[in-house]
Amino acid sequence: REKDLTQSELARRTGISIAYISQLIQGKKTPTIKVVAKIAEALNLPTSYFIEKTDIKILFHIDKDLTEEDIRAIEAFIDYLKKRKSGNKETN
Repeated sequence: REKDLTQSELARRTGISIAYISQLIQGKKTPTIKVVAKIAEALNLPTSYFIEKTDIKILFHIDKDLTEEDIRAIEAFIDYLKKRKSGNKETN
């Protein structure tokens, strides 16, 4: 995890423009999952660090295609994967 990283350094590490990073920080732009992944990698963080369950609807346009029951099932599956992953870390 990185501390005190400048926008310029983050731009260099990710290949994303300083202007776009500034817009993200100011909340003027919403990043794609690809951009989130680049930033997470540059900061040595998991992509999930930046994504809340409520963001899943935005990322996959769930509100148009799936029922609330479908969304709850997806959220439960994500929770299962996180628990399984954290369980694997504890045994390694």
